[in-house]
Amino acid sequence: MNEEKELQAEIGKHLMQPENYGKLEDADCVGVGIDHATKSYVIMYIKRDENSILDVKFGTNGNQDTTTLGSIFTEMIKGESIEEALEITSNLQKELEESYAAIPAPKVDTSKPEDEQVERVSTEHQDSANMVLTAFRAAMRNYERKLGGIDEEQFEMSIVKTCPYSTTECHLVKKESK
Repeated sequence: MNEEKELQAEIGKHLMQPENYGKLEDADCVGVGIDHATKSYVIMYIKRDENSILDVKFGTNGNQDTTTLGSIFTEMIKGESIEEALEITSNLQKELEESYAAIPAPKVDTSKPEDEQVERVSTEHQDSANMVLTAFRAAMRNYERKLGGIDEEQFEMSIVKTCPYSTTECHLVKKESK
């Protein structure tokens, strides 16, 4: 119970006073994670050397969740080794995938018009986390590409999500004939 209170306090701190928000002028790599469905994005600026994350900042046009999660994530990786930052990201990615998978199936009402048959399922929290993690991976890719001789300002990646209630693409249920 005490651990849960500490977690809530930490989240509240980042909600009220986000850390590492803004542009890092001397970044070695810049990555953007984009959700094309909502036109939201996270941009991550990283100052690093061969082995460590020396500094990190982020920006977003997303919601409060995105800012809070960006703040928490950047604090988690700041000062860490590249290897540790990648491991943190990998572990969070697994938790994110489990979170998407745990979203309950929506209710389907085939008596309604086709575009109203499926109850809306919100993945807002997951999508916010997804943009933050994708921006980090894009920044790491930007660094690798620069080492390979590709001169680019930033590297952009779209977030990947599957329909949370289906193993296939999302689709509407066909209205039953009466």
